[in-house]
Amino acid sequence: MDPIVCKCANCDAALGSLLNKWTQLGKNYIMSDQDVEHLLVAASGDVRLGDVGTVIGGCELQAAECAKCGFNLGQKCLKCPVDHTLNDGQVIFRITSINLRLASDMRRKIAPNIVRVLNLKVRDRQPPKEQEDPASPMPQEESPMPHKESPMPHKDDAALNRNLLQIRAQLEMQRQEISRIGGIGNYIVSGFNTAFTRVDQQIRQLNESVHGIRSDVGRQRDALDLLESKAADAKEEETERVCPCEAIVARLDKQLHDTDMIVAELRQALHKSQSESELLRQRLTLTREKMEEARGDAANLKADVDEAKNAAHESLTLSREYACEVSSLRREVKQLRAEMKDEHMLSQQPAAAASSFSSHELDILASNISKIGNRASHIESLQMEFELFKTRLQRLEAARADVAHPGRGMAPTSAAADDKTEPPAFRRKRAYSGRDDVRGGFDRASPKRVAPSMSDNDSGISTGYTRVSDPCRSFSSGSGKATPHSGIRRSRGGVEDYAAIRRDSWSSSV
Repeated sequence: MDPIVCKCANCDAALGSLLNKWTQLGKNYIMSDQDVEHLLVAASGDVRLGDVGTVIGGCELQAAECAKCGFNLGQKCLKCPVDHTLNDGQVIFRITSINLRLASDMRRKIAPNIVRVLNLKVRDRQPPKEQEDPASPMPQEESPMPHKESPMPHKDDAALNRNLLQIRAQLEMQRQEISRIGGIGNYIVSGFNTAFTRVDQQIRQLNESVHGIRSDVGRQRDALDLLESKAADAKEEETERVCPCEAIVARLDKQLHDTDMIVAELRQALHKSQSESELLRQRLTLTREKMEEARGDAANLKADVDEAKNAAHESLTLSREYACEVSSLRREVKQLRAEMKDEHMLSQQPAAAASSFSSHELDILASNISKIGNRASHIESLQMEFELFKTRLQRLEAARADVAHPGRGMAPTSAAADDKTEPPAFRRKRAYSGRDDVRGGFDRASPKRVAPSMSDNDSGISTGYTRVSDPCRSFSSGSGKATPHSGIRRSRGGVEDYAAIRRDSWSSSV
């Protein structure tokens, strides 16, 4: 026989596993003949004795509850009298308090297999064990065993005994089947009784609810009648008040209409003011952005003006220095002209007098002439640069004056016009100015007037020597020492030709 699992009907907790063999007590109780100490059943409450005249008479009983949820499962027999039907520790379950399921398939619910049925009430003067169901299996009688000394039975008697044994076995099997069917029937009937009891209880509750609903309907009818009477009275009063109140109602309707028109106008004005305020906010935002841009442009223009002023001051300083140099150069030119005139006059004298000039002095003279030409070319470039700085400074001052008075030109195209002005181009060209080149390379020869290279046929005397009284020195170095002139010296004829060309150019310029 497959084992089953006994579960609590309230919390569906597994109480333990048993074999499906049960003894039924009366209609609503069953108990197992096996040991139930391993089941999760707890005893609680007071200990009491079983009722006299019942199967549990003389037994000490206590309420059996589920160990998990405390649901009442039936009774637990703690101690039984000697030679009693029940055993110590046996649990009497109420059929509706437990559920039986197969251990191999917990989803399948099965009915208890009733082995025997006991009446809950016993007859007087009979022990409990004799009150078993007459359909319960009776102990089999011992078959009469032939004695060794008895004579052998006849063949007909043996066949009759065999038939009797078969009939007895069949009767025993039928008795067991009838007992099982009776137990199942009792279980089903007890279930029907429980269902009938539940249905009767629900019918009583339904009748009570119907009675309550009927009483509520009666109360609602009374209340409705009362309301109808009050409504009729109110209508009568209203008809009485309508005549004097019509003028007041008309006046109030007119005032309400006027108020609605005023509210509509106020709403339109409010929407209009909101749109205007939104437009003003946008304009204010644009104005702030333009002001920020104008401030940035003003800051940039201020920086440009400061830079231009610094450049102008530097150019003025350099122009003053170059003016001093030009004046000194003019004096030197006059001296050289006088010397050249003297040399020219001396060159017309005999060859003996002409041989008095040494080649070293001629080289010094040629180097001085080349330096003078280079410085003259620098002066011309500085004049052009000074004019350029002056023009840019005037433009920056004009732009700064426009920024200082922004109210004169608030046209939408002012930002575009400012973007097209000259200062950005000026800032790009400031980094390319030639002041550093003029300062760092003052003695470098101009590409326009490069002195011609000297001939290789001259003597090997170096031209790096200069007289102490030579005014044509380099101003680039701060020590005041003369800068050596690199190159090969020229011949006397080449020097004279070059000097003549330079004299003609100086005379025309002066």
